[in-house]
Amino acid sequence: MQKYKIGIFGSAEGDLEKIIPKAHDLGKELAKKNITVLTGASIGLPYEVALAAHKLDAEIWGYSQFTDYQTQLKQLADCDPSIFNKIFYIPTDYEFVSDFNITRKYRNVSSTANSDAGIIISGRWGTMNEFTNLHDMGKVIGVLTGTGGIADEIPGLMKKINKPSNAKVIFNDDPEKLVKEVIEELEKRS
Repeated sequence: MQKYKIGIFGSAEGDLEKIIPKAHDLGKELAKKNITVLTGASIGLPYEVALAAHKLDAEIWGYSQFTDYQTQLKQLADCDPSIFNKIFYIPTDYEFVSDFNITRKYRNVSSTANSDAGIIISGRWGTMNEFTNLHDMGKVIGVLTGTGGIADEIPGLMKKINKPSNAKVIFNDDPEKLVKEVIEELEKRS
C-alpha cells in the first residue's frame, strides 16, 4: 500500500475536551495505517490527533504560520514541536509575512495542497477554509461527524451550495471507519 499524507483540519480553540477522545482515536487509527499526518503545527484538535499518532511512531508534518522555529516556540508554548518530523515555515520574503491572519491562510493552502486527503474534525471558519481548499482541489475529504462545529454543518451546506468537483466527501462518526473509507477512496484513485 502506498504511504498517504492525510491532513487533519479542525478546531484550535473552544470546548474541545469532549472531542479529544475521538481525536486520539483518529490519531491511533492513522498511525496503524502508516499514514503521514499533516497539521497546522498548532494547538487544538489536529494537534491532539498528531500527538496520538506520534505516540505510535507515525510521521508528523507541521505547516506553521510562522517563519522560524524560535517564533513557533514563543507563540505556541503549548505545542511541542518535537512531535513533528518536519515543520514547514512561511518564507521570510512573503509579502504579508507580518500579518498572522494572512499567514494562517498561506499555511492552509500549503497544507491542503500537500495532502492526499483531508479529515475535518469539528472546526470553525479556518477549518471551513481548509474544507473549501480540499474541495476545490478535488481531494478526498473525510468529515468526522458528531464532533460539532463545521464538521456537523457540512452535510447540510453541501445540499444547499454544492458545486461540481472531483472531491469525494465521506461522512462518518467513527474514526476507524472514516480512516478506512478515506484510504479505500485514495486507493481507487491510485
